[in-house]
Amino acid sequence: MPQAYLPGDTRQRIQDLIKNQKITQAELAEKVGLSESTLSRFLQGKTKNLGDGYIIKIAKLFNVSTDFLLGETDIPDRKNYDIEELGLSAETAKLLYTGKVDAVMLNQLIENPRFPQLLLLLARYRDETMIAGINAMNQVLTYSRSLFITQAKLHPEDAEAAGKAAQDMQLLRTPPVTADTNTIQNLFMKIVHDIKQSAASASEEQNKVTAEILDRLRANLSKNGEAVDLSKTTAEDLTEAVAKTIEEAGIPEEKTTPLRIGLLDFLKGLQNPDHDK
Repeated sequence: MPQAYLPGDTRQRIQDLIKNQKITQAELAEKVGLSESTLSRFLQGKTKNLGDGYIIKIAKLFNVSTDFLLGETDIPDRKNYDIEELGLSAETAKLLYTGKVDAVMLNQLIENPRFPQLLLLLARYRDETMIAGINAMNQVLTYSRSLFITQAKLHPEDAEAAGKAAQDMQLLRTPPVTADTNTIQNLFMKIVHDIKQSAASASEEQNKVTAEILDRLRANLSKNGEAVDLSKTTAEDLTEAVAKTIEEAGIPEEKTTPLRIGLLDFLKGLQNPDHDK
């Protein structure tokens, strides 16, 4: 769960961040291109404004949102990042912005704890296109090593130098990276299964909550525990039952007043013979 700070203004926010990040005022001023005296005067309340440009720089430095620095929210998490900071290409950002990629599904995929491992395997699989070159280089090194070993055997006076060279050739060999496609497929399907299970759990919980709300509504509509007969239920009865159910969920009565009025007008409009069926 995101960390929340006590309510505060910009000065208090910056002071809290300086303390939490264990950075000095001088270091902060230097990193954002501000004189230490100007920053000090602002934090002491001797200067009213710091400037939007510096607020943005400080927010980026501490990796918090500008809304947090301005005291609009008590949660420091940033919601907006530059494409370059995220490592996204312009085309990827375009796909997300235009909705051609489901952002919710992408979030679930990236946030899955197995996803970093999947990316590592994919990177290795991609790099296998370089294996042919690596193998060719290794063959050259192996051949060179054999030549040095032969030289050491034929010319004992060169044995030490040739042996050292042969050892260097062995150290230069690069082990080829291999990735089993079945491993990648199995890991991806595990991630898909995790996402499906998460959705099923959320749906089950939502259905449970919905059932509880409907039970409350049914109880509020029922008279003396009798079965609900909608043919005998008036617009006023239904409005009162809905409002009461919402209030039981923790919504204060003053908040439900506009709902009562709007719902009652709507239901009476449905009862109007001239209403479009």
